[in-house]
Formats: sequence, structure tokens, C-alpha cells
Amino acid sequence: MSKPAETRAETVRPPQATLALERAQVERQEHRTEREVLERRSVVRGLIVLAVVALLVSVARAGLDRVFVHGWWRQW
Repeated sequence: MSKPAETRAETVRPPQATLALERAQVERQEHRTEREVLERRSVVRGLIVLAVVALLVSVARAGLDRVFVHGWWRQW
């Protein structure tokens, strides 16, 4: 008697994407892009605020009379 041929299972294939899944992926990507834009704006705003605060603290420590010398805006 001969051995019966060994049968193997097919390779695993991912399930086909449904329309709802594709729509959800597109919506998720759009949401992520919107959040990245908001995050960048937030970071830029924070850096600008930090720079303004540093400038104000520097001017306050130095004193207005040392920073803005009398007549600095006039050309003689």
C-alpha cells in the first residue's frame, strides 16, 4: 500500500477590504492629517509666545532706558 498524498492548507490570505473599511481608513487618515496641522500650529504658537516672553523679560531686566536709548529712532 502506498501512502496517500499529503494535503496542505492554502496560504493565509487577508480578507478583502469592504467599502466600510476603506471609508474608515480614509477618514482616519484625514483626521490624522488635520491633527498634525493643528499640532504644528500649536507648536509654532508656543514658540512665538516663548520668544515674546523671553524678549519682555530681557527688556524688563535691562530697563527701558538701556534698551531704548533716547533718540534711537531719529536720524541726526
